[in-house]
Amino acid sequence: MKRKGFTLIELMVVIAIIIILAAIAIPNYLKMTERAKKSRLQSDFATLATVLETFKTDWGAYPIVTSALPVITPGNRIFGELSGTVAGAVQNVVANTNAVGEKGPIEYLKAGTMTSMVNPFSSLLADAIQYLSDTDGINWVVYVDTKIALTPVMYRTDGSSTVSYCATVGAVPAP
Repeated sequence: MKRKGFTLIELMVVIAIIIILAAIAIPNYLKMTERAKKSRLQSDFATLATVLETFKTDWGAYPIVTSALPVITPGNRIFGELSGTVAGAVQNVVANTNAVGEKGPIEYLKAGTMTSMVNPFSSLLADAIQYLSDTDGINWVVYVDTKIALTPVMYRTDGSSTVSYCATVGAVPAP
């Protein structure tokens, strides 16, 4: 007699193999997406660092922001200084001339680029990339809370070209 279809045992073996493969693939996929999100943040930090160095070359100091501000918010000081929009800016404005004689405002980073620098780990504004400087505009730090266990806060400072991690926002080194 010729049989049609599969036996229950054969189906169970196939399902077990699929489950084993999924158990291997899913954690690797999750780690890969986490690495991609971290890489995006590192790229955004590198872009900001380059723009901030250019800004300092032109104006003699980094944008002065003594209370952390999200980079993505139009109208706040860091957004205004780097995007060349007058809203919120103090140094990079029409009334000022930079070190090479150019009149402000100067667009260092397109507004659309700044608003796209979101935290891929969270869509909350409170979790956006934050910028902070000292009172003289000599040092700066950018940081973001990734919400990853153990060392969730990623940061970069003017004194380092690499990204570092710490456990809490309070542990981010002061500029």
